Amino acid sequence: MTVGIAATGPNAGAGVLAGLRATEAIGQGAIGGFVSLAVLTKDQQLFRSETQTDGASGLLQKELPENMLGAPFAALISSGPNRPVPLAQFVAAKPGVGLVTGHRFPQIPADDGIPLNAHVLAAMERGQSPQMAIDAVVDRFPDHDAGFVALSIDGTIAAGNMPAVLLRRDHGCSSRTLQSPPVSVATIHNAIHPIRVLADMINDIVLEEMLRPPAAEHWITASQGIRLIRGQRAEIHINRDEEVVQILHPQAMQHPDPVPFGLGDQVRIILNGRDIGWLGYEPFMIVKDGVIMTMDGKPSLKLPILSELGIDRKS
Repeated sequence: MTVGIAATGPNAGAGVLAGLRATEAIGQGAIGGFVSLAVLTKDQQLFRSETQTDGASGLLQKELPENMLGAPFAALISSGPNRPVPLAQFVAAKPGVGLVTGHRFPQIPADDGIPLNAHVLAAMERGQSPQMAIDAVVDRFPDHDAGFVALSIDGTIAAGNMPAVLLRRDHGCSSRTLQSPPVSVATIHNAIHPIRVLADMINDIVLEEMLRPPAAEHWITASQGIRLIRGQRAEIHINRDEEVVQILHPQAMQHPDPVPFGLGDQVRIILNGRDIGWLGYEPFMIVKDGVIMTMDGKPSLKLPILSELGIDRKS
């Protein structure tokens, strides 16, 4: 019936929205309606945005400010349309502490009248880690129908469900943390299919968006006739006119017939013996006798240089 996504790291606001867009594009079920989004900026300003209909597209029609998209702490919850107002109740937030989202009914009052997500946030404010805070609320109020994702401003994320949610056959939960750069994301959901892969897919898309390399500022020109030489690592050597003069690659071979060849996704750009960046696009090349004949079917091609690769898939 709901999906909750939280992330901490660069561009976390843009990341959780990318995850929601992917959920709505691929998933089936209780999606495409209300969204409640909360972010904390680096200097701990709290910003919120919400919509009752149209999901991520409805929220993005509001032209969210850059400080929301680039915020390092972000959490949202989304489901079908027209939920009880105020929608801010669905994501508990406090500057200097963190954010708490979830699924099912994380905003419902506990036995003492205080919303469950507010209990989690209050426990975090008292010094408990997000996981300890969630576990304490689950232990104290086990008869409620809710699950939580909580993040603290130290970059820690945790998730957990009430026993009633764990009995469901359609719930999913996943988290992922990278060390360099330090980023974390967690997703929790129910009544949205495909169940087994959805949370992992959302997390990967969130991370891809958060760690997307910046747009290329420089381009190099590669032309047919360039020689492909065996080397210890993949390198493209260029001159000061940003023209490719030589390519080194561990798999370079001298085939007498035209064969397809790919450079891979970790190719250094070298100018006068100095690394200046990474190749931002891998062309489909035809090589004969160690010489490039075509790239993407053309005799010459412009290729982008990136200053960094972005997400480390090995983490």
